[in-house]
Amino acid sequence: MNIRPATKNDIQAIAQLHFECWRALFSSLVPDFAFDLLSPKTDQRWAHFLEGAEWGDEVAYVVELEGAIIGFAAGGPEWGGHPTIEAEMYSLYVLPRYQGQGVGKKLVLAVARGLIKLGLNSMLVRLRSGNPTPRVYIAMGAEDLGLHPVAVGAATVGEVTYGWQDLRALSELED
Repeated sequence: MNIRPATKNDIQAIAQLHFECWRALFSSLVPDFAFDLLSPKTDQRWAHFLEGAEWGDEVAYVVELEGAIIGFAAGGPEWGGHPTIEAEMYSLYVLPRYQGQGVGKKLVLAVARGLIKLGLNSMLVRLRSGNPTPRVYIAMGAEDLGLHPVAVGAATVGEVTYGWQDLRALSELED
């Protein structure tokens, strides 16, 4: 298993990974038409994340196994105006068949360490209600920062926020 910075050559694989993960996690919570917006052929958000990483104000990493990308994470400055948190992990996706094997933890740590290098010292992550990963973040020392409603297409879903006030403590955890 190899963790490395994501590159523009990874965009299509990241988009496919995102689509597969969303479909697996949220198909019972989100209407089918919402997945049309996530089509790997039309979803351009990953190019924007990687541009931010290239400019030096965001970080993005992939996990490869036998030449295939099985996980992806990206982070940078916090977008929502949180009063005490500087950074945000924008995305973390691991293919379902590799979940529970420490891949997500490795990506969280890579993002935390990358954000520290950017001079950011605290981080939050936002999760859709029903996402099974809060236990992973809590085990890594994250605090529950609250629940908020979020629109996804024509649907409204809950979003739970978790955060770390001290990224240095998080970054010192073993991979």
